[in-house]
Amino acid sequence: MKRSLKIGLTLMALGAVLFGVGWMNHGDKAVVWSKSTRGFKTIQEVKRSYHPGDYQRIVVDSQAPVTIKAGNTNRVTVSYMDGDTSLPKTNVAKGTLTIKGGVSTSHLSVSIFSVSDRTTTNGGVLVTVPRDKKLDSIVVKKGSGSLSLRELQAKQVTIENADDINLYALRVDQNIMAHSTDGDVYADHVRAKQLRVNTDDGDMSISNCQLTATDNQFVTSDGDIRLSTSRLGGGRVDTADGDISLQSNRITQKLKARTEDGDIHANIAKSAGAKVASQDDDMSDITVLGKHHHSGYWLRREAKSQYQLTTDDGDVRVADEAD
Repeated sequence: MKRSLKIGLTLMALGAVLFGVGWMNHGDKAVVWSKSTRGFKTIQEVKRSYHPGDYQRIVVDSQAPVTIKAGNTNRVTVSYMDGDTSLPKTNVAKGTLTIKGGVSTSHLSVSIFSVSDRTTTNGGVLVTVPRDKKLDSIVVKKGSGSLSLRELQAKQVTIENADDINLYALRVDQNIMAHSTDGDVYADHVRAKQLRVNTDDGDMSISNCQLTATDNQFVTSDGDIRLSTSRLGGGRVDTADGDISLQSNRITQKLKARTEDGDIHANIAKSAGAKVASQDDDMSDITVLGKHHHSGYWLRREAKSQYQLTTDDGDVRVADEAD
């Protein structure tokens, strides 16, 4: 009890000191511990913004967070912590806007104790593309940081590797390919011919998307996958260690879903069929429309739209959508 009280009083004293340092420097600014000076100092967010030249492609090769969105202007904004010399560089050459350099916020050499949330965009780059502009391509190189693409039009999107990926309201003529080594992937209201998402260690959520191809792909080595309220030709949903949730989708042909170690829950249209199987009949539980099965089951095998659901070690639940 005494030890907890001492820790609490120490944290209260530290908070008061940090608040005082920030307030004495003209307001509620964030305070950091600098390893170079071995002392506290206040920081503030600094922004550089400019209108770039004409471009048809965007290439991202930066560990810093990058957001590219549609807007009513055409600007590039780089935000950073004052005194930070490792800023992302942006330039336009031969019709390509390139974002290069910078460091990930997780690798900063200071520890931040913030009494204000105004520095949360530290190290980031914001590109605003005119709403009516269609890009030829967006390419994100391996080793890039977190990425957000919002309300953009493009012919092709290729994300070779990034941290957390957020795709919102994209209109892509051809394919979107996205890979993350150690991050989550979210896609919402995306229209494209094909979407292929791979993560090594992360969850993914795909919702409200329209994907015409029959070979869409959502694969993770370690994470959960949720596919909901989307229309797609078909494809593959696969996780080595995680659960799969399929909710209120519309498929024109076949969607295969498999988990090696996890459960599958699927709410499907009453016009769709589902072939359900488990590789471990002794330990797994299969429930289709409220009835239990132990050796697999094929619901509405004559249906044109088919789900193929398989788990090596887990339970499978299939239900019709509610009216």
